Amino acid sequence: MHLLKRHGRIALAAVAAGALAVTAACSGGGGGDDETGEDGKIKLTVSLFGTFGYVEAGFEKAYEDAHPNIDVVFEGEGLNFDADYRPVLETALETGDGAGDVVAIDEQATPQLFNNSENWYDLGADYSDREADYTERTWNLSHGSDDKLLGFGTDIGGMAMCYRPDLFAAAGLPTDRTELAAAWSTWDGFIDVAETFVAADTGAAFLDGPTQLQNMLMSQLAGNGDGKMYVDNDGNLTLDSAAATESIDTVLELQDAGAIGNFAAWSPEWNTGMVEGGYAVMPCPGWMARGVIEPTSGPDNSGKWDMAAAPGVAGNWGGSVLAVPSQGDHPKEAAELASWLTEPAQQVAVFEAVGNFPSSPEAQADPKVSGYTSEYFSGAPVAEILAASVQEFGTLEYSYFHPPVKGAVEGVLNGVADGTFTTDNAWTEIEKAAEEAVELAGAGL
Repeated sequence: MHLLKRHGRIALAAVAAGALAVTAACSGGGGGDDETGEDGKIKLTVSLFGTFGYVEAGFEKAYEDAHPNIDVVFEGEGLNFDADYRPVLETALETGDGAGDVVAIDEQATPQLFNNSENWYDLGADYSDREADYTERTWNLSHGSDDKLLGFGTDIGGMAMCYRPDLFAAAGLPTDRTELAAAWSTWDGFIDVAETFVAADTGAAFLDGPTQLQNMLMSQLAGNGDGKMYVDNDGNLTLDSAAATESIDTVLELQDAGAIGNFAAWSPEWNTGMVEGGYAVMPCPGWMARGVIEPTSGPDNSGKWDMAAAPGVAGNWGGSVLAVPSQGDHPKEAAELASWLTEPAQQVAVFEAVGNFPSSPEAQADPKVSGYTSEYFSGAPVAEILAASVQEFGTLEYSYFHPPVKGAVEGVLNGVADGTFTTDNAWTEIEKAAEEAVELAGAGL
């Protein structure tokens, strides 16, 4: 769950300090004396968050077998990016010590973290040929403000809706994914389906909570529009952008209709609701389906979930890059590892292992990806649905201030869901929280 900077700055600093002590002790960056083991091998630490699938795909052994002089260590999988991982990485970059040899970064934070290119090893001289592996959108996200190549794209989100057919049947709604996708092919249609579900009074919420949907809708609207979301790199709020306005207003309309549950994303209640059928629908990018829903819902819920195309179809939510901090003792070797981990063949292997959808068009077209269907999601053609959503999609303008403002907006929307705020005063609270977030983030520059 994302934390507001204005509420969590001191707490996050304390978390970062404690976590950094652990990370610095085992990471390869910053000139630590553990860079070369007693066996003479170069130790390369890859710092991760969430689920990247590298351990599950067996990449440690595969890379070490091909590079006998390298010892690869993956650390950090399962960490929350905003709350646990990013504060530690930011501290390591500021102090010049403690970062991994290769670090993962959520795509929404690349403008922030790539703002100072001196923190990063320039990959452009040796890896400009990797451009052919990516769409223009993903390739652009891997560059810093001075247009240096600083990272390699890993996965991409895509868009879909995961839903519980049993709860839809109880509400008298279609359960077939094709019929459902047709019924909510537009967002107006989605609202109509939500209102029908609410009227049926099944005892379950229609949506899990407000923030998942708002993130999905905003990125879709921005990607199919002018790319603008919350704020520009000068710190000017653009909450009146079409994407921000319509996405927030749609969530507030659904809240007034009684369609949004009080299951804040990533909370224990959200996990429990996923297991026990507390809600019928949740926005579902590629990393969410097999990386979150399947392991959280568990084997007893196999076949109780399904997946349908999202309203509006096109869009993306999610994705990451791997970058190489310049503070490391072996940046050239680290860059070679980062490049290998993100090549199309490895992206296919990750998809097979954990379901992260490839950002590489070549990997997406591989039969192991393109032909994949999920037994857990009632036989849904997961790859086909996700691929259709990212074929035509523009570049999003992630500003330096996007993450803190995003956290501020999410905090207010969760407050509306739990009754702290009302839909009538939500925009006032959003504007106030967003202004504070930008002010605090700017003070940290």
